Amino acid sequence: MSASLTVPQGLEPEREFPAQSYPDNIPLWTENYCFVAYDPASQVGLWTHLGRAPFDSTLWRELSIVYLPSGERLVNKGYGRSETSRGPGGATMAFECVEPFRRWRMSRDGASIRTTVDRLYHGMVADQRHERVGFDLTLDCYGGVWDWGEVEDAHKWGKLHYEQLVGAKGTITVGGQCIPFDGQGLRDHTSGARDFTIFSSHIWSWANFPSGRGFILLHLVVDGQYLTRAVIQNNGTINAVDLHNSPVLSDRSQHADPYVLELGEHRIAAEILHPFPNGFDGPNDICIGYDPAVTATANFENLSRFEWDGEIGYGHTERSLRLR
Repeated sequence: MSASLTVPQGLEPEREFPAQSYPDNIPLWTENYCFVAYDPASQVGLWTHLGRAPFDSTLWRELSIVYLPSGERLVNKGYGRSETSRGPGGATMAFECVEPFRRWRMSRDGASIRTTVDRLYHGMVADQRHERVGFDLTLDCYGGVWDWGEVEDAHKWGKLHYEQLVGAKGTITVGGQCIPFDGQGLRDHTSGARDFTIFSSHIWSWANFPSGRGFILLHLVVDGQYLTRAVIQNNGTINAVDLHNSPVLSDRSQHADPYVLELGEHRIAAEILHPFPNGFDGPNDICIGYDPAVTATANFENLSRFEWDGEIGYGHTERSLRLR
């Protein structure tokens, strides 16, 4: 799958790299990189996040989830300062821009806790036995860069915000076993004010398809009103579309239920394959697992299967619900 590169006007290559100044006059300012990928052949997935710590903009918070086909999850959360001029880095994980808007590398060599979806659904991960987990993946970008920073003042999701569908190849190492990885995914880069408390629910969903099609959308419910942006990609060309329904959660128990996206004239059916319960604490911290005493908002990072006019693609469904 390949496509010509389309970069929005005003999005310079330098914007790919970590910010070199941290504005103290913007409340809740932060910067985040989120890379997600899934290999349907091995049924192994990755959700990774490097974000500036809410309490110190010079410190990177790393989060990683390895989804195993057994239903188990390998998770870690840590902090570090291994940023380079080419990308962010935490204690054991780093993202490197090889060529702006065309190629990235994501790598980790560290330890994780093995847990289950049921444990995450009913509590937060506590300290326990760790095991070595590593990965080294190259992300090749499929073309279109979706820049939606101009609408982010309303979303409070970040002023600079762009996303790009990718292919991901490399290896994941678990328990000394090297697992080949050949899948698809998405990369996201955001900076600006971020406040998870302003919306009562949301869905962020995207997918890649073998034909070269794809879609990305973000839909939030804020004070009973919808804030939505969505695009469809075809061979690298991105076009905005309307979302005609609101497939957000009204109860935590619905998180693994199938749903439908009505995108423009298209109807895309979604099936949750590999769920991951977590939660948001305060304006912009992310916790591993859910505890109502800590995480006011329940969230789910669920790898998903999509059907679009009979074609099968794979991607992600992130949905949240504020409970207090």
